[in-house]
Amino acid sequence: MSKCSNARAVAGIALAGSLMAPGAADAHALFADHDPNRPLAEYLWLGFIHMLGGWDHLLFIAGVVLIAGTLKSAAKLISLFVAGHSLTLSVATLAGWQLDATAVYVVIALSLVVVGVWGVRGLPRSSLFAGAVFGFGLVHGLGLSTRLQELALPDDGVLVRVVLFNVGVEVGQLVALALIVGVGSRAARRAGLANDARPAYFALVGAGVLAAAVLSSPGERASAPAEQAARQGCVQRHASPPRALAGDHPDRFYFAPHQTAPEGDLDHVVADGLVVVRYRPDLRADEHRAIERFVDATDPPYVIAAPGPEQQQPVRAIAAWRTLSCDAVERAQLERFRDEWLAEIQARRTG
Repeated sequence: MSKCSNARAVAGIALAGSLMAPGAADAHALFADHDPNRPLAEYLWLGFIHMLGGWDHLLFIAGVVLIAGTLKSAAKLISLFVAGHSLTLSVATLAGWQLDATAVYVVIALSLVVVGVWGVRGLPRSSLFAGAVFGFGLVHGLGLSTRLQELALPDDGVLVRVVLFNVGVEVGQLVALALIVGVGSRAARRAGLANDARPAYFALVGAGVLAAAVLSSPGERASAPAEQAARQGCVQRHASPPRALAGDHPDRFYFAPHQTAPEGDLDHVVADGLVVVRYRPDLRADEHRAIERFVDATDPPYVIAAPGPEQQQPVRAIAAWRTLSCDAVERAQLERFRDEWLAEIQARRTG
């Protein structure tokens, strides 16, 4: 079997099998808690695991290999794709760009459709196709950055973590392609699909359309794992307790936008079981007043609020085992977060 037919057979089997992949949202999950103190080597592992589970990303790569036909052409196109997603992963993460995750993932899904249609119509490889591969690589990188930034990256050493995560992604991609070649070649020979690529192209189009429809539907937007359930503009997640226990209790419970709270003290009180609310200093005056009233109304005083100059989210509540990020000052959600956390603390002490 020629290199061309072998590549088609391998990718065809991979595409057909990938239609049995789990829900679209699961392709983008990073199965890790918010721990800014995690070991550096763990970012390499997170990138590797994320890529093995990113079936939409792998489908796109398989489609590119399918159209490329030869290993030499496939290597050139995949290099463009790697350059694209490495660029935006690094730039977006370092710059702290927060994009609409759903929009990014819908575009990723539609990239499958573009590759599938290209193959169905039998269009030749060209500079236009190479540009499209690079462009979609940029979008895929934005998706990777969105997930990486959700891990509560520390203020220093971000570049090293991004590089390690990206290396893990590339290693995972190579491993996945090796599995596709090994399993796909054997299955293709048995199924007699060595010279017929059209079923694979149609499968790719179908997968992309289905994933885009699921991701953009209201039900998918509202549904997520319990730890990531959105509440009226707020998202709650599990977290790991801070390991830096230096510092003491600060001298006040509310720090105004122009005041600086000792970071060591904030970590200390979180470890002690209190709730810390970090907010962007550029919020409106009425939002600042709402946060101050929330702190003053907490009795006993278990909440401390302080500005977070580098924070992207408008409001972020932090407890030892959970966090709540909000797109606006939602006092009702902050109160629920506080009450649920205090109830959990009480249960731990009495249980």
